[in-house]
Formats: sequence, structure tokens, C-alpha cells
Amino acid sequence: MKKPSALLLSAGLACGAQKASAAPKRVQVYAHRGARAFAPENTLPAYRTGLRIGADWMDMDVVLTEDGQVLVGHDPVLNPALAREGGKYVAPDSVVVADHSLADLKRYDVGRLDKTSAYGKFFPDQLAVDGTRMPTLDEVARYVEDAAKGGVGYQIELKTDPSRPEVSADPAAFAKSVYAILKKDKLVDRAEIQAFDWRCLYALRKLDPKVKTAFLTSRDNEKGGVDDLWSSDPKVAGLWTGGKLLKDFGSLPKMVKALGGYAWEPEDAELTKESLDEARALGLKVVVWTWPEKSGSIFDAAMAAKLIDWGVDGIITDDPGRLDSMLAARGLPVPPRFDAPAP
Repeated sequence: MKKPSALLLSAGLACGAQKASAAPKRVQVYAHRGARAFAPENTLPAYRTGLRIGADWMDMDVVLTEDGQVLVGHDPVLNPALAREGGKYVAPDSVVVADHSLADLKRYDVGRLDKTSAYGKFFPDQLAVDGTRMPTLDEVARYVEDAAKGGVGYQIELKTDPSRPEVSADPAAFAKSVYAILKKDKLVDRAEIQAFDWRCLYALRKLDPKVKTAFLTSRDNEKGGVDDLWSSDPKVAGLWTGGKLLKDFGSLPKMVKALGGYAWEPEDAELTKESLDEARALGLKVVVWTWPEKSGSIFDAAMAAKLIDWGVDGIITDDPGRLDSMLAARGLPVPPRFDAPAP
């Protein structure tokens, strides 16, 4: 075979570079609370569902118990549409996680959603798995690792509420407990830690600057609520940011970057193409989320199509299977699936 000329080699390399640069955009799929459209949220059956459907990231919320255990669950006060004891759903505001030990909280069954509730009506297809208990973060990590062998990442949201400190964990103590598990289970490099209460993220970065902190924001930030970052009252504007004021940074992407963020995670309806481009220019990963209480449904295909076209880095969704299908239809990469065993 004749040796190719330098010119041909150069042309071939250039062609290869063009093909590489034209590779499909990777939109990462985040299985929200473990695919809660179909399985009890934030439980091992939900993570089994997310792994079998296919997602790049398993998303979970965590709260801190009275005895310092990191429990996977969305609510600092147990949700009366989710938690049952003796077959009866708990009363609103009756069980504050921070006031109970892990053993106490393991009494509650969270495997059957109350579909007559306003919350439950958003998830008509969720399968009941009676007898399901809230797992710890360590239990979820061990289950997912056994199934996926390092093939998925972890998105972990620290749930606190600065407007309700009486039911929330101390951010520094919470961060320390979460970080200890990340280190123990060797997840620091494969976890993105998110929070609306940015004090938790500051505390994590003090423990380890390598932790990938993801700063959550909402369109409610500019609606005059307690998390109104645009408020002229610094007590309001700085409530969820640990006293940091948006007006001192110029924009949310600039603020997140200046505060050490790895990612900016805006609500989908909040994101604009201009803010996406700004965040990208600053080197931030941009992952979007939504919630049916605001959007009206668990999956908005038109919104997802727009976000895919814009090329966001990731989409957090209650229905990862439908997002996978939209990516596949466009010839875009889809995440791997793992045949996770029944927990």
C-alpha cells in the first residue's frame, strides 16, 4: 500500500476534526426523584425505575434527622400525601424530620401516593409499592452502585428553608454529614450537589472546593416571594443566598460563577437563550428543572423540545423515558440502562 502524502494526511485530519466537532450535542437526562411519574419518589423502587428506563443522573433530595442521619426525602416536614403510619396519611406539619431519629422515621410507609390529594393528582400512573420506607443516602448509593457499577451520576439536593429555620437543619452541620457520605462512598467526583439555600453550598465548598455545587433558582425569585432575589429589601433578597445580593453581581450566571458554582440550575420557564449563552460563556453547566404544580403537567414536550434545540446541558424530569425518546428521535445520544434488581 502506498504511503499517503502529508497533504492527504492533513486533509484527513481536518475532515476528522470537522466530524468530531459536528458530534451530536449531549443533553444529559436526570431522573427526578428517581422517575416519580411511575414509582414512589425518592425510594429504592424509584431508583430501580430510573436505572431501568435509562438516565445519566439519579436525582434525590435529602434531609437531616435528629440523630444526624442523611435521609432521602424531599420534605423537612413529611408530606401528608406521601407518608402513612398504620395505613393513615400523616396530618400536615405533624412530623418534622429534624425532630425525629432515623429509626422513628423508618416507621412511615411512603410507597403509596394519595392520588385524591392535589399533589397526588399530578401522578396518576405512579405504581404503589406498599411497605416502602425512606432510605438513607448511603443506602441509595450502595443500591445504585451495585446496579450501575459507576455508570450513573448522583444529583443530591439539600433541603432546607431559611424562612422556616425551626424545621430546617443547620446548613454547616448538614453539609458536613452529606460530605462524609460522599467521601465514604467515593462519590465526590460523580455527584452534583444542589440547593436553593445557597448557604449549604458555601459550607460544602469550605469542606472541599472540588465538590460540584449546583445553584438552583426559580422564576419565583422575581415574583415578590420570600426568595425574591430582585427585592429592594436586602433581608428578602439575601434570605436564600446567605446575604449575597444579586444587584452586586449583575446577573444570575455571573453571581453563580462568582460564588464558586459548577452549575446553574434555573427553572425551565425562567431560562432565556441569552442567559444560557451567558452562563456557557462563563463556563457554567446549565441544567433545567420544572415542577408540575407550576407547569401543570409532569412533562411538557414543547418546552423539552425548545431546551434540546437550545442545547442545555441537562434536563431534570419526572419522566426520563419520554425525554429519552425525544433525544432518540433526534438522533441524539441516550443514556445507558441498567437492569437493577428489586430492592
